[in-house]
Amino acid sequence: MGLELHLLTDDLLAGLPPGPDWSLLLQIGAERHLLRTVGGALRHEGAPGINATWDVGFAVSDAEWADFCADPPPRGATSAQALVATRGSERITGRREVWARIAPAVDRFLEALRPTDRKRHPDPAPPPPGFGSSVGRYLHLDDGRRIFVETAGEGPPLLCLHTAGADSRQFRGLLEDPRVTDHHRVIAFDMPWHGRSDPPDDWQHRRYTFDTATYAATVLAVADALELDRPVLLGCSMGGAIALYLAAEYGERFRGVCALEGGLGSPGRFVEWTHRADVDHSAFLTSWVGGLIAPASPAGRRAQTLWGYASNGPGVYQGDTAFYSIDFPPIAAALGRASCPLYVFSGEYDYSATTEMSRRAAEQLGGELVVMTGRGHFPMSEDPEGLLEYLMPVLEKIR
Repeated sequence: MGLELHLLTDDLLAGLPPGPDWSLLLQIGAERHLLRTVGGALRHEGAPGINATWDVGFAVSDAEWADFCADPPPRGATSAQALVATRGSERITGRREVWARIAPAVDRFLEALRPTDRKRHPDPAPPPPGFGSSVGRYLHLDDGRRIFVETAGEGPPLLCLHTAGADSRQFRGLLEDPRVTDHHRVIAFDMPWHGRSDPPDDWQHRRYTFDTATYAATVLAVADALELDRPVLLGCSMGGAIALYLAAEYGERFRGVCALEGGLGSPGRFVEWTHRADVDHSAFLTSWVGGLIAPASPAGRRAQTLWGYASNGPGVYQGDTAFYSIDFPPIAAALGRASCPLYVFSGEYDYSATTEMSRRAAEQLGGELVVMTGRGHFPMSEDPEGLLEYLMPVLEKIR
C-alpha cells in the first residue's frame, strides 16, 4: 500500500485543543504505524516493536480504505468517524476516552493519507458589502422564555427548525436567497438553550435533556406567538423528526411539512463522549457529525456548518439526542398518517437518518420520499444550492 507517512505533520494538529500527550497505533490494511504527540509535536515511531505501548489503536481494513479513497466514496466511508459509526467501533482499541479526545486528529490523519483530493462544489461568491436581507429579533413567549427569531421575505410563512446541537444559522442560505424569499416569509429560530436563545437562569445546575412533548409544544408556541397562518414547516434531522410528529398529530396547523433527513428516531446518535468532563465537546462534535457532510459539499460551507456545532453550549447536543435517540422512537412507532401534505427528504450521504429510514417514515405517515443524490445530512447549510434543486419544486407544489 505504501502510506505516505511524511504527510502527517504537526500542521494537522493546528487548531485542536491542547491536552495531555497521547499515542496512537494507526493500522491501515497490513501497515501499522505508531504515532505519538510530545508537547504538541507529532512523532512517527514506525511499526511498533514487542515492547511498545500506546494509548489507543485505530484500524481500517483494505476494503474500507479503498472505499474511503474512492471519489466519491460510498455513504459511511467519508471520514474516520463515519467508519466508526457505520462499520463498527471495534476498530477502536485501548482507552476510548483518549480516542474521543483525539478523534478530530484521526480524521485529519486519514484525510491527509488519502492519495487524491476530493472534488468539491465551489463555494458561492461572497455577498456584497452591507446588511443582509434577514432581520433578527427576540421573541418573548408567554412562559417567559426568550427566543431568537430571524426572518426574511414575503409570502406564505416557511418555519425552519435546525438540527441537534446547532441553531438557526444553518438556514442563512435560505434566508438570503431571493428564489425562496420572493415566495415565502422565511422564519428560522433558535430553540431554547441553543444559539442566541436563552437557557434557564439555573442552567449551571441542570443537565439539559429534550423530549417530544416539550419540542412539539415549543414549535407550536412560537408559531402562535408569531401569529402564523398554517405555515409550511421545514425541519432537519431532529427538526425533521419533530416535523414528522407534527404532520401526524397537528397536521391541520400546517400548509405542508418538509422533513429534511427525517426519520422515526436514531438510537445510535446518543453517545457519552458528546458530554464528558475529560473530552472537549466542541472538538469531538465536529468529528462526530463531520462524516455526515457530503464529500462534494463546498469547503467553506462545510467549515461553517461544523463551526455551528463547535460553538454551541456543552451538553446541548447530547440533550437533543436524548429526544432523537431515546424518547422519540417508541412514540414515532405509533404515529398515524399525516393530515397535511408531507415530503420526506433524504440525502444520499446521511447515515444518521438513512434513505431507508426516511422511506419507512414516508410510508408509515403517507408522505412522499425525495431522495437527494450526492447530498448530506445538513443540506440547508452545507450546500443550500444543492438543497434548492430538490426543495423549490416541492415548495411550489405546496403553494
